[in-house]
Amino acid sequence: MSLIRNSKEVVRAIDFTGVQNGVIHPSDIDAVLEFDNDILILIEVKKRGNKIPIGQKLLLERICSSWRTKRSVVLKVEYDDTYPQDQNIPLDGCYVTAYYHRYKWVNTKEPYSLKNFLNYLGDRWNNKKCRF
Repeated sequence: MSLIRNSKEVVRAIDFTGVQNGVIHPSDIDAVLEFDNDILILIEVKKRGNKIPIGQKLLLERICSSWRTKRSVVLKVEYDDTYPQDQNIPLDGCYVTAYYHRYKWVNTKEPYSLKNFLNYLGDRWNNKKCRF
């Protein structure tokens, strides 16, 4: 069962036109997990090989770095283009290829399944809620 309540609404994009100042404009975060005001996980999803734009990357880094505990991370998650254009991309089928933690980005040596990476964080940070 999908968590998407109305898939017809999901395909509608939010147009930021008119709410920009030069190259500065609103940004989005694809997914956020927060556990007990202690753990913060920000997830940005990109098609394989695409970079996170500089402004969005700075935003994600600043939110992560200002979190009240050291248990915060930004995950760059990628998907490949094997998914048909008319189908949703399942997040649990995506891979972590880089992460930002404690003021630095780390590229993973190999892609990690998102679920495995989240479970790793749950184990490392001893939080039973952060297990999937």
